[in-house]
Amino acid sequence: MIEQVLESIKSGFEIYYGLDWVASILIIVSIYLLGSKKRLGFIVGMVACVIWIYINILADIFAGILLNFVMVFMNLNGFIKWKKVEEKN
Repeated sequence: MIEQVLESIKSGFEIYYGLDWVASILIIVSIYLLGSKKRLGFIVGMVACVIWIYINILADIFAGILLNFVMVFMNLNGFIKWKKVEEKN
């Protein structure tokens, strides 16, 4: 069981160069930053989504590509709206 998990992790590094782990960590950091009311969370989220787009292109997963494109624009929208709220205050 453990050997299968380790083999799966190893093959993921070989196929996606460890970018799947980086993107996953960035998503967690993004959520943490947004929960801490830090605007930087949107930027980190956009970077993570761009990495996921690349990974989904490599894996030929159209739904993942589409989802992450949408998420990039949602993060951009949140970043812009946050700026407008800061300017009002």
